[in-house]
Amino acid sequence: MIVCSCTVITDRDVETALVEILNAPNAPIPTPGVVFRHLSKRMNCCSCAPVAVETIYNKVDELEKKGLISPTLSATTRNKLLTFKTKRERLIPGSNVDQPARQSKEVVRKSA
Repeated sequence: MIVCSCTVITDRDVETALVEILNAPNAPIPTPGVVFRHLSKRMNCCSCAPVAVETIYNKVDELEKKGLISPTLSATTRNKLLTFKTKRERLIPGSNVDQPARQSKEVVRKSA
């Protein structure tokens, strides 16, 4: 499945990147930006952000079930992602992870 048509990133690319990212020492939170940078790509229009987030969540679960990442790592990652989402919602009232990042930036600019 194509996750980003601008940069031609597939769900398999995301899966491969997640295995490499999450098995690295001091693994960062696997946000779309982290995954895209790992793949040496940049989001262009950001309309893929909701699909990228959804794919990351699903792939983390799949990788845990396949035994490619540890359950502890999966739970830690899931908790970090939920904490990240909660902090984002506090910073940008009414924000939703499913909104494209571009729209969230516009909300921040308007409130500033």
